[in-house]
Amino acid sequence: MEGSLVRAFGALSLQPPARAPPRRRRFSKRLYLLRGLPGSGKTTRARQLKREFPGAVILSTDDFFFTEDGTYVFRHDCLEEAHLWNQKRAHKAMKNGKSPVIIDNTNIHAWEMKPYVIMARENNYEVIFQEPDTHWKFNVRELARRNSHGVPREKIQRMKDQYEHDITFHIVLHSETPSRDGRNSSGPNTAHNTVAYSTMCPTFPNRRMHNRYTNE
Repeated sequence: MEGSLVRAFGALSLQPPARAPPRRRRFSKRLYLLRGLPGSGKTTRARQLKREFPGAVILSTDDFFFTEDGTYVFRHDCLEEAHLWNQKRAHKAMKNGKSPVIIDNTNIHAWEMKPYVIMARENNYEVIFQEPDTHWKFNVRELARRNSHGVPREKIQRMKDQYEHDITFHIVLHSETPSRDGRNSSGPNTAHNTVAYSTMCPTFPNRRMHNRYTNE
């Protein structure tokens, strides 16, 4: 009897039961954050996604600088307002449950994507980072030839030098926005995360008032 009890207790494990692995969170909506240097194929990728998902909304800060006749007129002094305008459109799209939402910006630094990642977390969107799969996406000479906004080779080279690789959700979420003096505006849609609109953009009054998303 005593021996059987010893064997019975010996078979009992003193270790706590193993916990089941946490369930992966399921998302029904997606945010695509496209990244890449000018001319690398981001907009082409955005259009491919639009074909795959006809309900997709494509939002780019560059949209701010198109006039009513389709002319692109970039103004560096309007860049902060342009980014806030695009972030506001993205926020509205997510609040309305649009999916997928596609942000077509250069996004070379993690902190530039932080406002969108915060929105995604608040609205239960899965965040997907994507770069073009073009073989020239880091070929500065080819990018200077291909980009549609005339970004010069020297600026593209600076952007390439600053490009942050291996981005993750948590890296972006915990990234620090540099001070205004420390920011280096590296391209047409290098983001600025600010909290107030600029008052220096009289050229684009229709954009300041316009808050509908594109491609509806």
